[in-house]
Amino acid sequence: MNKEVLLEIVNQYLSIFPKEKRRQRELIRFLKKYDHIDLIDWNNFYGHIVASGFIYAKEESKFLMVFHKDLKCYLYPGGHINRDDKNTLEAAIREIQEETALKSLKEVKVCPNDLVPFDIDIHKINYNKRLNLQSHYHYDFRYLFTIDKIENVHIDTDELKDYKWINRDELEQDKRFAKVTEKIKEIE
Repeated sequence: MNKEVLLEIVNQYLSIFPKEKRRQRELIRFLKKYDHIDLIDWNNFYGHIVASGFIYAKEESKFLMVFHKDLKCYLYPGGHINRDDKNTLEAAIREIQEETALKSLKEVKVCPNDLVPFDIDIHKINYNKRLNLQSHYHYDFRYLFTIDKIENVHIDTDELKDYKWINRDELEQDKRFAKVTEKIKEIE
């Protein structure tokens, strides 16, 4: 994962969402502090870049949420970046396909550069007992994808326990996704 490319993605992101400059200061410090491999290394217990995606089924007007066994909550599919992933978008698509088996994803672009996500979030991940991973931060490049209609979902049962499709009102009620739902309204 190229550090300069990531910094350019963040700069383009901030040109689209200038109100987030304060919110993204920590991410920029993180990107400047660590080397390329350290940015995605699971053993960097300060934090690492991850990639994910919200999936919206247009016909039913519903979002896919998956129940993560370790985090014990419903969230959007995504995860860690592999060394052979070319970029965060590729990593997000790979993670979604591994976790859900959905293949017909269409990215909702926020600018001509496909690599710019529609949201970047920073959240703390608590100690993971199953994997014995210390508490750390995830710098989450979150993309928005659509599918035409709800398809069969085959969850990865190693990480996930369940899934459900929820409407926008349910997504909006979850405080963790407040910024996301506001952006979705702007993009539509």
